[in-house]
Amino acid sequence: MTSTRLVLALALAPAVATALALVGCTGKPSNAGQQQQESSGAAAPAPAPAGPVRTATAPANGFGDKIAWRGLAEGFSEAATLGRPIMLVVHASWCSQCKALRPAFSDPALVDLSDRFVMINVDQDEEPSSQQYGPDGRYVPRVLFFDSAGELDRELLNASRRRYKYYYSPHDDLVGAMRQALERHAKS
Repeated sequence: MTSTRLVLALALAPAVATALALVGCTGKPSNAGQQQQESSGAAAPAPAPAGPVRTATAPANGFGDKIAWRGLAEGFSEAATLGRPIMLVVHASWCSQCKALRPAFSDPALVDLSDRFVMINVDQDEEPSSQQYGPDGRYVPRVLFFDSAGELDRELLNASRRRYKYYYSPHDDLVGAMRQALERHAKS
């Protein structure tokens, strides 16, 4: 990370930390045990460009310690600066479905793909502004994809769901969803 980016990240961290205390979400989605959807079969996107190793500036909260997690405001700002798509994970510390999803973020394929995104990790109970990122409800966990300008891609959702379209269980294909996001939003 360049010194300018590091200074920016350190400057934004306190602002992100002060915006805390979200209320409520729904309980466990009714079809949480659905089987993994099939991958799109598309070729894997090219690897991330070589550069400085990015390190997390936000806590992993159990969602993969090898991922360079960002807070909400910092992540959207970094995506605009770097021109990278965003993967936003909204969860809650008390949520059993969120806890079940955590190991999926240690998958080596997911970790490798995460280098091509700005990865944002938000506990909805600690970040009130995360309420706005619930296009079909405030259930947890939610995984949403945005372009580098911060626009939600409403078509990148879990196609195996009729309700809770941004909900992913450990059996769903997060890696496939990430590949689709890169095909749609990664700059070559």
